[in-house]
Amino acid sequence: MRVILVRHGKASKDPSIPTDAERPLTKRGHADVEAIARFIAEAGVQVHQIRHSGLVRARETAEIFGKHLKPAGGMIAVSGLHYTDPVDDLARDLQLEAQPVMLVGHNPFMERLTAAMLMISHDSTPVWFATSSTVCLDYIEGAWSVQWALHRSLFSAPSNEE
Repeated sequence: MRVILVRHGKASKDPSIPTDAERPLTKRGHADVEAIARFIAEAGVQVHQIRHSGLVRARETAEIFGKHLKPAGGMIAVSGLHYTDPVDDLARDLQLEAQPVMLVGHNPFMERLTAAMLMISHDSTPVWFATSSTVCLDYIEGAWSVQWALHRSLFSAPSNEE
């Protein structure tokens, strides 16, 4: 079983956006996600389905990955991927997935989910999820392990743009 966890790309902090849920990706956010999505597609990474939180920035991130990975199971918004959602049930349920999936969500949720999957205290951060970070975990012989992790800085010059 393979799960790829993605934190959405950089999102706008424009005060005129009415709610947090409606914050879209910035140009930098689009570019960072696009670079990582293109890279993993060219590397032959495949997922059956992309699931996202439903918030605009997560949906936009999922759409960019979907354009490159073309998941047979499509892209869907699901509950349970928001910042403060519990992680233990999902960490357990992911072991039962029949095909590789990608989850696009938010911090601190992604860091806590990774800790739960690796059976580490939720208070620790085994993987730091900057925006656009993408981490692949495989479930092998009864345990999750990190196979690879990508950070946006591998694909673009540092920027102060939010």
